[in-house]
Amino acid sequence: MNETAALYVYYKVAAAQHAVCAVRVRRIQAQLLATWPGLVCELLQRPEAAAGVETWMEAYRHADGITETLIQDIDEAAAAEGLPAPRHGERFVALR
Repeated sequence: MNETAALYVYYKVAAAQHAVCAVRVRRIQAQLLATWPGLVCELLQRPEAAAGVETWMEAYRHADGITETLIQDIDEAAAAEGLPAPRHGERFVALR
């Protein structure tokens, strides 16, 4: 089993672009689910917005871990959909 258990990607979204970006992320995640069986995806946001800007987080988990290939697929899909940048990705593993 790959030690990398989860990937969290966070970024800023203009509140005015909320609906458009939500559709794009959900489309990306649907494509990823079709390509990566067993993948679990979430889309989260901070409850508060500051100066018309929201902070969003995509979360990805897979029983076999998060591979470099999966990360590349996520990054390429986000760029192709024109999601806001920069996007900051961090990997986490279960606490030992």
